[in-house]
Amino acid sequence: MGLSYKLKNKTGLLFFICLMWVYLVILAGGTVRATGAGLGCPDWPLCFGQLVPPLSISDLPENWTDYLQNESSENITFNPIHTWTEYINRLIGAVLGIFTILLVYSAKSFVRTSPSIFWFALGALFSVGFNGWLGSIVVSSELKPVMVSLHMLGAFAVQGFLIGGILRHRNFNNPTPIESKKIKGLKLLIILCFLCLLVQIGLGIQIRESVDWVIKTSEQVDRTNLIQLVPWIFYVHRSFSWVIFSLALIILYKIYKNTNPTDCYRSVNKLFFVKFSKALRVNSLFKYSFLFFILVCSQMFIGGALNHLDFPIFAQPVHLLAANLLFGLLCFVWGSYDVKTIYKSPKSLDQQMAIS
Repeated sequence: MGLSYKLKNKTGLLFFICLMWVYLVILAGGTVRATGAGLGCPDWPLCFGQLVPPLSISDLPENWTDYLQNESSENITFNPIHTWTEYINRLIGAVLGIFTILLVYSAKSFVRTSPSIFWFALGALFSVGFNGWLGSIVVSSELKPVMVSLHMLGAFAVQGFLIGGILRHRNFNNPTPIESKKIKGLKLLIILCFLCLLVQIGLGIQIRESVDWVIKTSEQVDRTNLIQLVPWIFYVHRSFSWVIFSLALIILYKIYKNTNPTDCYRSVNKLFFVKFSKALRVNSLFKYSFLFFILVCSQMFIGGALNHLDFPIFAQPVHLLAANLLFGLLCFVWGSYDVKTIYKSPKSLDQQMAIS
């Protein structure tokens, strides 16, 4: 009984740790792609046939060139920085796998009381495993663009399961349902924003693939003119960002207009003073939508930096991470508004405001 109680308390923390670790994996993967280190370890799951990759060419096995047999003889080189960048990325992914196994074990305590929490945890484990398998296919296919894109999109499935688990676990700890004030058209706007965000991410993936192709097929590439060498899709991607911006602004405005302004101000105040745990659920809705809008603006700025600063390496993984954070925040906006998942403690609003 005592173990079950402790596991239930730890499950929510494990969901959160896994979600944060997913974003670390995404950042590491973006760094691998931006630095061209994807084949730093040309085999999988080992690296040049070794558990720990070499630090210098003298540490390589005698047949190390066999792992690069698809490369032309003049291109066979060993880059320890690329090798260790890819290896660290794999290690971070392996740790995520361990965390999700622990999460499933912890979530077993909810099988009878709230089975959806367990199924979200199990879904996260399987999606992490499947994405890890996709990672091996990426290596064996010599970084085939389609497989790289599928590997990146797999992160959205992992996020979806983890965020669903976080929301369900939060509701389990606050089991008194209340009626939520319906905001006309808000659900439709959120769904539309989801669809537009996925289209925008798809356009971004196509741009990245085009840039990779130009760099790979051109002997000398002037990065200052890189945009002129990629298809018109870049200009569609840039213009479509204003659609996301408009939707985010409308969603934020609708929530603000249908929420007590005092609650909104208190929400922003609590946001900057890191008082998430005691915020009212209605404040959480405004908080997540506010964060989503701010991140949309930041993402547009980063996208501009990629263009005007000639695609700097550091900005590319940050741009990718921000896209995934946008998807995650929009999931939280949806979960915080969904009437079926809105709960709070029995205390009245006035009592909670007085306490806080």
